[in-house]
Amino acid sequence: MADTLSSELSVSLAWVLEEARPFSSVIDASRLEYVRGLPDGTGSGQADVLWYDERTVAAGANDDLDLTALSGTLYGNTVVMAFARIKALLLINTETGAPATLTIGGAGAAGNAFSAPFGGDPDAKIELPYDSALMLSNKIDGWTVADASSDVLRVANPGMTAVTYRVAIVGTSA
Repeated sequence: MADTLSSELSVSLAWVLEEARPFSSVIDASRLEYVRGLPDGTGSGQADVLWYDERTVAAGANDDLDLTALSGTLYGNTVVMAFARIKALLLINTETGAPATLTIGGAGAAGNAFSAPFGGDPDAKIELPYDSALMLSNKIDGWTVADASSDVLRVANPGMTAVTYRVAIVGTSA
């Protein structure tokens, strides 16, 4: 029996802005939302590989995620996920206090950096402060992952204490 994957990308920002006036208040309440599905498959706008985990990065250390060999446990069995294209990446820094900041990216050319979402710059990084989330998506085409040349997503902890984060990656096997 073949595996199938159905996933949904969802990001939203809601707000209520209230201005108190002498005799009343003016309220602006709205939401900006992005919700899209990714049906099973390896084509445009599809995904067939999912990997997720909760991880801890030691102080001053790197957690290099090899996107062509991510292991995990599924139904009690160890499985290895290999991505050919990344369609979405979600990272959540679960720490709730300073200075627990992570940097995403920046493995360098010698480190086989997965740099496509960073403009192709293998040294580019995005800072992920404590109690924050980062979602990157390229739903239609995805970003190419090439084994041994652009397959390492670095999650670095430049701080003095360990930092725990959650990660989910959706993409294709071909």
